Amino acid sequence: MRSGCLSCIEHLADPLEELRKSYCLLKKGGLVCVHTINIESPLARLMGHRWPWLMEMHLHYFSPRTLGAMLRKAGFTVVKIVNQGRFLRLGYLATRIEPYSRLFAIGMGKFVTALGLKDEAMPINLGDLFTALARKT
Repeated sequence: MRSGCLSCIEHLADPLEELRKSYCLLKKGGLVCVHTINIESPLARLMGHRWPWLMEMHLHYFSPRTLGAMLRKAGFTVVKIVNQGRFLRLGYLATRIEPYSRLFAIGMGKFVTALGLKDEAMPINLGDLFTALARKT
């Protein structure tokens, strides 16, 4: 296999073992892409226990530093680690804000609905998602 993507690493019981298995499956020079949440992001630190990614189903949390170290321990050479944004529909974004400011969420929901923008997607990068690319050498 020349490349693989792992976007569930925070759910795995033994992420290091899974990375080692990925290493064995890849051909020399092959790439692995790991996408996860950043426990050391400014947003995670600011929100503390209210950070929305703190969930029972997430067994492990990573930062670019800790994931990079784990990739190296599994035998990979880290090529690049980058912050990753996402697109959210404005109507959905309004519902996600509600636990933090109900009044603002209601106002935003009414505003985007009135303007017909409820289903418009907007790029968001809060620094709490990142992607690591690593190569089997």
